[in-house]
Amino acid sequence: AFGEDSDERAFAEWQALTPEERGAAATMLPAFLAFEAMNGRTARFAASTYLREKRWTGVPEGLEGAGGSVIAATFGKAWMAERFARLAAPCERMPPLTRFQELEIAEGRADRKALWRERMSKMGWPAVNAMNEQALRSPGKGMRVSSEIALLAADFEAVRVGGDVWAGWQAEHERRGWPWLPETGRQEWVYFPRLDGGTPADVLSDFFEKLDGLRQREAAE
Repeated sequence: AFGEDSDERAFAEWQALTPEERGAAATMLPAFLAFEAMNGRTARFAASTYLREKRWTGVPEGLEGAGGSVIAATFGKAWMAERFARLAAPCERMPPLTRFQELEIAEGRADRKALWRERMSKMGWPAVNAMNEQALRSPGKGMRVSSEIALLAADFEAVRVGGDVWAGWQAEHERRGWPWLPETGRQEWVYFPRLDGGTPADVLSDFFEKLDGLRQREAAE
């Protein structure tokens, strides 16, 4: 989490703290890192700097405790990371197409794959649709997300609503049968995994790999 630093320097700063400060420095580190990630920063300064400047004291009250969770702003980095984490779950089992839909397909008036993708987006990921409903109903409320999920969003980038990158992400959702985002209202920017010249499919593969590693670590603890 930190940049290069000598053990001696960090230990000297640790020794300079009171027992209470040492406890706070250790306890607040996950919340501090989550707070940095939510603000688009990664902690690359020395560990001794964290200790000397008592940087844990700058963590807002809402990030303390709560089982290592943070309040994620709607459409923000941590909120979108949680959304993708929920999309990583298998599609829920759905009822078969209706007799009318089967007739439409048989007579060439409907496409089977298109109908299934539409059904998947509406019924396949109820936990994601619940987030969409929350965003429409009370966008200013946000939601609680684990600090580990928030950290996965550290490199997410702001994407302009309605722009070319936005359209690319929407197409990727449609291709997978995922529910797309709801109307964003006055929100002009939404955070997605950084493309860096890649495609949404490429960066999602990386994100899911990191997510899988996180869940394996959690299962092992």
